[in-house]
Amino acid sequence: MEQYWRDERTRRRMLAVPIVYFIFYVICFALLEEYVRPKFWIASDLDAYIPFCAAFLIPYVAWFPLVPGMFWYFYKREPESFLHLSRMTIIGLTICLAIYALFPNGQLLRRPIISDDILSQLVILLRKSDTPTNVCPSIHVFMTVNVALAGARSRALSAERRRQVSLMVLSVLICLSTVFLKQHSVVDVVCGTALAVGLDAVLRRSSVGMGIFNALIPRKNTAMES
Repeated sequence: MEQYWRDERTRRRMLAVPIVYFIFYVICFALLEEYVRPKFWIASDLDAYIPFCAAFLIPYVAWFPLVPGMFWYFYKREPESFLHLSRMTIIGLTICLAIYALFPNGQLLRRPIISDDILSQLVILLRKSDTPTNVCPSIHVFMTVNVALAGARSRALSAERRRQVSLMVLSVLICLSTVFLKQHSVVDVVCGTALAVGLDAVLRRSSVGMGIFNALIPRKNTAMES
């Protein structure tokens, strides 16, 4: 696999794939947010036993630099992991968009925040931009588990044990943060995790999604192995 990464133009083309898809995803998600109204309300009895905790805002927002950061790490250090993570993301987020379109869903777990500490006020700001719709499966959880699975198998990260352990701990905290901030139901977390684990198992045994990357390889090169 490393032979393809020696060609800078090919590397850049590979990097462009998840970036272009992300733009497509953001546009589609924005359209769903604007024009599709929830018909299914997600909740679990367990949600009532989970208290709101503003301190979980810290790992929640850590997700935003973590995901692109891990993409960049694998792009620079481990081509196989980068390609697998890209395939997982493109296929998985497309499945999520389809679910949101066919089964519009939302949650009613949020309660007014009366605390005036800085973290609580920041959560209020977060809620203004992050509506409680299109919640199941949780994208936050799905992408976190994707990154964690890739990190757990990474040869490069295995040589940096502290970073690997830190990634696992942060991934757990991010998933927990979605329910402690009342951004998601336990159901959303379970579904997001199941989607990531199930899709990972399928893609590790097949070449589904590799077509677009193979098309970017100069014709003189043979197709990538899955």
